[in-house]
Amino acid sequence: MNEREAREKVVSAGKRLVSTGLIARTWGNVSCRISDSHFAATPSGRGYLTLTPEETVVVSIENLSYEGSIKPTSEKRIHAEIYKHNKDINFVIHTHQKYASVLSAMGLDSINTDFSVPGNIACASYALPGTKKLSSYIRAALNRSYGNAIIMKNHGAICFGQDEEEAFQTAKVLEDACKDYITKQYYKAEKEPNLDSDKKKELEKIKQSLLYTKPPAVCNYSRRTDNGFTMKAEGEEYIYVKHGETGSFDHEDARIHNEIYLKHKNINYIIHTYAPDILNVSCAGITLYPMLDDFAQIVGTKVETVINNPVNIAGALKNSSAVLVKNKGALCCAASKDDASAIEMILEKNCIIQICKALFKDAKPLSWFDSMLMRFIYLKKYSKKINGKGM
Repeated sequence: MNEREAREKVVSAGKRLVSTGLIARTWGNVSCRISDSHFAATPSGRGYLTLTPEETVVVSIENLSYEGSIKPTSEKRIHAEIYKHNKDINFVIHTHQKYASVLSAMGLDSINTDFSVPGNIACASYALPGTKKLSSYIRAALNRSYGNAIIMKNHGAICFGQDEEEAFQTAKVLEDACKDYITKQYYKAEKEPNLDSDKKKELEKIKQSLLYTKPPAVCNYSRRTDNGFTMKAEGEEYIYVKHGETGSFDHEDARIHNEIYLKHKNINYIIHTYAPDILNVSCAGITLYPMLDDFAQIVGTKVETVINNPVNIAGALKNSSAVLVKNKGALCCAASKDDASAIEMILEKNCIIQICKALFKDAKPLSWFDSMLMRFIYLKKYSKKINGKGM
């Protein structure tokens, strides 16, 4: 394949990743083999919906070198390992798809499925994204895996194939296989004798998450304006033209959103989501810790559950981009609508993990150090890059 064709395929696949919901924002990456020595890859921290072929980066398979000022994806090592491992592989996509990500946090070494395309799916040990250690774990997983997918612990999945279509088909089948695997674990647990009342409650939550048809997610949202904010709640549009320390508002959520905008100048968009899995976890009254590293980066090192009070809610957002509200879902807050939507998507995945982890004895959150390090790097470097503030 010539270089131009490979660059164009990477761009179209990046858009496809976003449209199919396999990633949020730029958290995922794509590459296409050009030759035995090079591949074209998505750049680091650039939005896929506006990406051009000229912004993709040609990378050496052997030593990861590249030319020009645009940096390739930080996960270039993983892509190179796959191309080295199998000369028939010409396309690689790294996804953060829902159920593969859920299983990535369950402490499994491999997953045997009845689905022929993923086959026996190895789970690569956890290491910080972009590191040599992670690429060595991917190499080890490739040597014990059958099929065209690897699950990356506490991270997501990497799917590959002879071409773009095979890679995306693998991602689709992998998602079905992972949900099927979790569902079978549920049925196995349900048949255990002498279940106590707490275990039965846990299983009922899992059943709701996995097996019931979920209603569309309900959400209220607001946007900061030059002289106040606008809000939509229960289908009605509200316009507030002035922030007030103790302003009178005719809607409960407006008082909360006003307090958030007053206390956090970097927040310009708020989504109050009642997505079923998020609502379920909000009723538990717990503090949610990162089970996935994109949660640590983008949402924070923990998300607290607080009572439905403006001061408490705004206070809980000091070091986090989301807060669970007791029995009332969660508020996802960011500088833009796209970022708030990404936070909601990532929070929902972590809530599904929280619900389903009762089925897996080795499920545990990331270490405090890894969570803090990734959050620090994201705030100081990566978030500025994707929002056009440098880098």
